Parts: sequence; C-alpha cells; structure tokens
Amino acid sequence: MKVTRMWIVASIAAALAISASAQRTPEVALRAAMETETVKGDLKGAIEQYKKVAQSGNRALAAQALVHMAECYQKLGDSEAQKIYERVVREFGDQKDAASAARAHLGRNEANATSAGMTSRRVWGPSPAMSWNFLDAAGATISGDGRLASYNDYTTGNLAVHDFSTGQDRYLTTWKRPEQRDQRTPYPQQSAVSRDGKLVAYTWFNPQKGYELRVTSLEGSGMPQSRLLLYNDDILLLKPNDWSPDGNWIAVQLQRKGGTQQMGLVSARDGSLRVLKSADWQSANRIFFSPDGKYLGFDAPVRQSSNDQRDVFILAVDGSREVPAVTGPSDDTMMGWSPDGKHLLFASDRGGTLSLWGISVTDGRPQGSPVLLKSGISRGSLGVSNSGSLYSGIQFSDRDIQVATVDFKTGKLVSGPINPAKSFLGVNEYPEWSPDGKYLSYLSFHNRIDCSCTYGIPVLAIWSPETGETREIQPKLSYFGVPGYNWAPDGRSFIVNGRDLKNRPGVYRLDAQTGDATPLMMHEPSLAIDLPQLSPDGKRLYYRRNFSGIGSAQLRLGSADSAFVERDLASGTEREIIRRPNGFPADLSPDGRFIATTSNDESTKSLTLVLIPVSGGEPRELLRLSQPERLFGPASWTPDGNSIIVEKVRNDSLTDREFLLVPVDGGQPRKIDVGPTIGLGPVQTVHPDGKQIAYVVGDSTVKQEVWVLENFLPALNAKK
Repeated sequence: MKVTRMWIVASIAAALAISASAQRTPEVALRAAMETETVKGDLKGAIEQYKKVAQSGNRALAAQALVHMAECYQKLGDSEAQKIYERVVREFGDQKDAASAARAHLGRNEANATSAGMTSRRVWGPSPAMSWNFLDAAGATISGDGRLASYNDYTTGNLAVHDFSTGQDRYLTTWKRPEQRDQRTPYPQQSAVSRDGKLVAYTWFNPQKGYELRVTSLEGSGMPQSRLLLYNDDILLLKPNDWSPDGNWIAVQLQRKGGTQQMGLVSARDGSLRVLKSADWQSANRIFFSPDGKYLGFDAPVRQSSNDQRDVFILAVDGSREVPAVTGPSDDTMMGWSPDGKHLLFASDRGGTLSLWGISVTDGRPQGSPVLLKSGISRGSLGVSNSGSLYSGIQFSDRDIQVATVDFKTGKLVSGPINPAKSFLGVNEYPEWSPDGKYLSYLSFHNRIDCSCTYGIPVLAIWSPETGETREIQPKLSYFGVPGYNWAPDGRSFIVNGRDLKNRPGVYRLDAQTGDATPLMMHEPSLAIDLPQLSPDGKRLYYRRNFSGIGSAQLRLGSADSAFVERDLASGTEREIIRRPNGFPADLSPDGRFIATTSNDESTKSLTLVLIPVSGGEPRELLRLSQPERLFGPASWTPDGNSIIVEKVRNDSLTDREFLLVPVDGGQPRKIDVGPTIGLGPVQTVHPDGKQIAYVVGDSTVKQEVWVLENFLPALNAKK
C-alpha cells in the first residue's frame, strides 16, 4: 500500500510539473497533450489540452494542435473533426504541413462518405500550367471517357491536352519562345475536346487579323496539323464551348463588331455557322450539349450589364424553342447533364452555400423541383463523363484577411490573429472597419468562376466580430474598381469607384444592405480616377486623378503622374490639392485635414511617406527609405489621427515585410508585431478602438486544381 501511495504521489507530482510547464510554453503544452493522447489514451483530456494550445499566439503550434485535436475527435467518431480540418485549411494556409495534413483528412473523409457512396478526389494540380483563366469561358473541357482535358498551358502559351490516367501533357501548338514574341504574335485561347477524344476545337487569335476557329487531331503522335474551320473579320471574339455527341457540331459563342453577342453551331465538316441566338446579352459561363444532341443547356445573366445573377436555359439545337430551366433570385451556373439526359445539373447559391443541384428534364423541358446533390462545390465545370463523373476546377489562394489585437504603444501583439473570412476558396482582400467598429468589410472573389481581382464583380462581405456572422451583398454594378472603396461616414453605405448597370463610369454610394448604387459623381470613360473617400461631414469627395492615360494598376505601383482632388458635392466644383509624379494610394485623416501618401523619389532612388495639408501648403516628409528598403502599398491612419501605418519591404522578393507605426509629430517609427510577416499587405486598417488591426496575408497567386465528383447521380433517383 505504501509503495502504491508513493507511486501515486510521484505521478501527481510529474503531472503537476508537466501542467506547470504547459502553462509556461505552448511547446511543452503541445507535447503534454500528445502524451495524453498517445500514452494515456485519454482522447477527451487531450482535446481539452489541444484547445488551450490552439488559443496561443503561436500559429505553427496552434495549427499542429488543431490537427491533433481533429484526429482525436475522428477517433471518437465525432463530426467535429470535419469542422476543425476545414478551419485549419481556411485559417492556417500559411502552415504548409498542417494545412496539407488537414486537406488529406478532408479528402479521405469525402472518399469515405456513405450517404450514397459519393466520393470526391483531386485528379490534377495545383499546376503552374493552369492560368488564372483556366476555368473561364470554357477554357478547359473533358473528353467523354473523362481521360483527357484540353486547355491553354499558361507556362508556354501553347494549346495542350492533359491525360488524367498518366498525368502527362501533350502540346498541340508550337508557339514562339517568350523572347521571340511581340504584340503581333498569334496564340491559342479557349478550346473544347470532342466527346470521343479524337479532336480539339480551339480559337487562334491573330492580333493582325482576328479570331479563327481551328480543329486539330489527337490521333497519332508528334505535332498535329490544324485545320481552319471559321474566320470572319466581323468577329471580335470567338469561344468554342462543347462538341455534339456525334462530333458533327461545335457550340460556339461570338461577339460581332457591332457589340451583338451570338450563340451558334459550327459544322465540324465544312465550318458553316448556324446562329441560334442573337441578342445584346452577356455571354454564357457554360454551354453543354444534351447527351442526345437535341438541346443546349446554358446560363445567362438576368439583367444586361450585370453578372451577379444568372439563370439556366434549355435551347433546342434546331432553334425551335428556348425554355427557362432554372430561375429565381439565386445565381445559377450550367454544370452539365446526366449521361442519360434525364437531368440537368447546375450550381446555385440558393441555399446560402454554393452547391450542386439537379433537375429532371423531359423533351427539353424541366420537370418538378431541383434536388440538392452536394454542398460546397465550385462553378468551374469541365463537363460530365459518360460514366457520370463531374470534373470541376477550383481556384483558391493562400491570400486572406486576419485580425489581431495590438498594443500600439509598444507595437506588441496582444492576441490573435484570427480569420474572419469563412471561405478558403477564392481571394479575400481589402478589409475596412466600419466607422463605429461594429463591422469589418472585405471584398471576396470566392463565388465566381474567375476569382482574380482583375475581372468580375466581387462580393462585398460584412463580418460582425460580436456575432461571428458574415453577411454578403452583391454590388449592383457592372464594374467594381479594385482597389478603391471606403465606408461612408454614416456607416450605412460605401463609397466606390465603378460602372453602373448601364456601364456608366462614376463614383457611387453603395447601400450596405441592398447593394443599390447611387451616383455621387459621373465622369467620362477616359478619365482615370480611383480611391474615392468622403470628408468626415460627408460634404466633400476626395479622389486621385491620373493624367498619364493609364489605368489604376500602374497608379498602384506609383508609375504615373497623378493629382489629389477635392470635389464639393453640392456645387460640383473641384479643387486640385496637389499634383505629384509617381503618386501612390492615399488616405484621408480622421479629421479630414491631411492626406497621407507614399511617393517614389526617382532622383534619390528612395520612397517617402508624406503628409499633405488638404487646405494647401507644402507636403511634410515623415519617413524616407532607401533601396533595397522601400514602402509597399497604401498608408493607413490610426483612429486618433496621431500615427500612420505603412508596410516596409526589405527585398525585391517581397517576403521580408513588416508594419511600421509612424508618429505624425515626427517621433521614431516603431515596428508593429502581428505575427508571421511573410505575405503581408498591401492593405491594412485599424479598428476605431485603436486596438485591433485587420490586414491581408499570404501569397496572392491564384492556384488551380481539378477534382472529380463520382457516384452522385444515384441521389437523383433516391430523392424523386
């Protein structure tokens, strides 16, 4: 008995020692949790220990702890494991090992799904060959057996086919080497592989001549010879979308010089064009032949000059009729057909989450109500194979938004960072706190086929730190200027630069509830302006005007002459505050008295942070950096107006970065510690309480992957 008591006392002492060590360092706490899991076999106890490590400020250890915690839940048969794996992928993309482990678990969980034997697996990527428009406008399609996909290789600019069975790629064109190309060099664009996998139709763009539709054979070896099918100098744009099952026709989209959009069929034999639809409408994201070749399923915008809501239609190939298949307030995209032609497949956000749906079709007409097949998919369909497998591409980025609590007096991290964004697919950027600090807004490109920041209308997400909920609005604009939006002083709207649904450029007030756009200032299309913001009293508009005839991308890089302009909204009169060469993005002070901006001084090869009085007068320099150090991106004010935050970069690779807090009174700049510095910026915003900072992290490169969803069609029969 005495020995037993001594052993118990020793064990308790050891446990207390481990517990005390765990309180001292997250590293020891993680080791203790792992011992509880593996040595003691106490999964529930280990989960509680892992939770504490996950709340530490060490992101690397927190990510490891979350993966271990999810594995414990998985051993207990608890569905919480899935949520934690998703969180790791969503919030800890910069922790490569942990994120990779979480993705692997998610893939295995998907493969082990038993609802209908449905499985999902990655079959290709990420690959540098997949460009930002890999999935855009029928940029890639599959053969009927699901073995081949045609695409335009981003690394070489050549048309290629990828063999999913071997992982090999075969080039179908011999484009010139990069150093031999110029603006007159022709190149391939969109393509579609035939259902039998023997032919590829593609567009060949000649800058001196225009668009051609060509066909090349996949049979044999070596470099194939192409055959011209269609050319007309009246065609401004040409996109092949799909082949008819018998291989006789190619569904195409055209844009004429007069602006008319057309949908038609091109004969694979003689290149003759049969126009099926001709109107002033935006093009379809996807067009697919029905398996019997009698119909085309496609999506189209509900309104002209707007891409935020699309419906799905069925068009008879003989042109006899067109019927709506999927309509309503949701945004719907054509995904394909079931192999028997009895169901049309589409992606929709009607349930709040982008999901795959199916609807029964008889004689080219929809029957009954749509059936939910799978939640959480992308819109980038490459087509459905003859066996009923859906091939789709996803686009994602490690770039995301984080929020951290910082002691701005010392520059030290107090807590966090956390990720407010709920979706890890797409790109989330440009955070902005509301004037009362109750909401954080950001632009999200997660719900588009093309999620790059150059094309498409982003979703404007509004996150509540109090409830943790995110509300999304779709700006009712045909174009949204990126960057360049700010909360209005009323806290109920945003000030944005863009184009309305009639494609008229201007500065608009965007309602934070409805997305409705009201013009504050209209301007000529040739006038390049950006970064609009209101004075604190809402009576004056400030913006940057470019005088070099280039776009905002060059302005963001500081490579153009520009002026900061004040406009009286009541009278419409304008006053040029200052004109500067190499002007960068600017931010108006909280009291509306100064503009903070960074500028490039070519004479000294340095970059400066300057303070510009709104009322007039000479700018005052606050900070100067010489190469290789430089300032990157815009400057942001602290809410009290006493300091400005900028991002300093130490090398050309942009990997060594840090935030600096620069006092307006001329004090010494100090570093702000927000954790890992790789991939910071270039946008940051401080909460009105002066304690929290929201910023962007991660690699901005948009990556591509192709996944195949299998055995999902039985759900259609089961839910009839």
